[in-house]
Amino acid sequence: MATTTQEIPREAWRSYFDELTKVLGTVEATVEVVGRDVGDQIQAERHVLTDVTYDDQADAMIVGLDAPGPPPERREHRIEQPQRVLIATGGPPPLEMTFDIIDGQQHQWLIRLERPPALPGEAAPA
Repeated sequence: MATTTQEIPREAWRSYFDELTKVLGTVEATVEVVGRDVGDQIQAERHVLTDVTYDDQADAMIVGLDAPGPPPERREHRIEQPQRVLIATGGPPPLEMTFDIIDGQQHQWLIRLERPPALPGEAAPA
């Protein structure tokens, strides 16, 4: 499977992530942060992605997630002062996408998305 990587220009962040949130459907996300002062930390693992937005007024990328299990529990991860956004995609099936975001403190945020596996008796997503 070939991987394609592209940089999203800053002026397109808001519209890109608003549109992506509308069309994604149900995907699971793992959020990881890497930096000299924080090491390598998993912030969330296999949570349902609800939205990704760029707030240009606050200069922050907000990643909305629902924690697994009932009741639904919304969590947000704020990436302050994003400097660069790269997106790596692999060919479906299944959809795989990774956001590589560098924040104002030079931390690298990796947000890995993938469709949840099909339940027994269900067709795999196309």
